[in-house]
Amino acid sequence: MFDLEFHLGNHPGALAGLGEAMGHAGISFEGGGLFSLSGTAIAHFLFRDGEAAARAARDAGIAVVAIRKPIIRKLKQGTPGQLGAISRALAEAGVNILVQCSDHHNRLVLVCDNEELARNATLEWLADE
Repeated sequence: MFDLEFHLGNHPGALAGLGEAMGHAGISFEGGGLFSLSGTAIAHFLFRDGEAAARAARDAGIAVVAIRKPIIRKLKQGTPGQLGAISRALAEAGVNILVQCSDHHNRLVLVCDNEELARNATLEWLADE
């Protein structure tokens, strides 16, 4: 699984263009989201084949800001404090969370500034990747 970051225009149709580009290339979104900040729509979406998704976006004239390998974990659903616990484990390991979202399988997706440290710090929440 790969997280691709896109900075889209903050106007009607910007997300439609990305969705159409992936659809025309036969590439499925596996999770992620889009947020507006200071006039820019910052999108992070998950794809099984990051290079194919990046190629489809670029072919449609959509710039790819970054391609990253996220860590995927499973929180203990129904147990309060899980997000705080995993975030604290990362903080204590000196890891900064760049992106936090979920995938279509209700798993926690984390893009961090140090993948190796993040993986080791969150083994308690290991999920099938």
